[in-house]
Amino acid sequence: MTKLFINSTNPELAARMKPQVYEEILKRREALKEVLEEKLSKVDQITLEIGCGHGHFLTAYGQSHCDELCVGIDVNKGRIYKALRKADRANLDNVLFLDCDGLEFLSLLSSKVGISKTWILFPDPWPKKRHFKNRIVQAPFLQKLATLTIPTGRLHLRSDYEPYLDWSKELLNESPRWQCLENYDWPEITTTVFQELTNNQHYSLVAELKPREE
Repeated sequence: MTKLFINSTNPELAARMKPQVYEEILKRREALKEVLEEKLSKVDQITLEIGCGHGHFLTAYGQSHCDELCVGIDVNKGRIYKALRKADRANLDNVLFLDCDGLEFLSLLSSKVGISKTWILFPDPWPKKRHFKNRIVQAPFLQKLATLTIPTGRLHLRSDYEPYLDWSKELLNESPRWQCLENYDWPEITTTVFQELTNNQHYSLVAELKPREE
């Protein structure tokens, strides 16, 4: 569904779809938009985790940052179900989990809501060259994220696959909107499922928006 949703933004591709498939895409998009409008109607900033998995990190983060509204998204419905249960057991009213894709979410998020922090922890590295196009970190993604990020906002990325970090750094350095930080503090709040699977071997980066030219 995610790939179909992205394709549906292209009129030529949408025209080749079966009408019932395209109608389903539009229904899903409208339903998600309504949820976002309802849940985020009273805030002007959010903390976002893309690929939240089972919600370990964001649940722990939300518990220690009660003043922030935290939104976690993932394309795996099973993971979202478990994440919702974690937030419910912890009685957290500042943590929201949604079944959707990163670009899908950014496309539907109101411009009135800014993103203060974005977390991408252990994303699928898609190591084969022919699959690079499936990686979440791409130039269009970074550009869209930048338009929704507040001036002091930051992007936090962590992976167990160093070439993925190199790929991301290169795209960030080429971006007119982002710059990687040489020195930064990374809050070690909790260990995620994927972090445990890598025996805590990982590489991290933090980027921030470049100052706007006067």
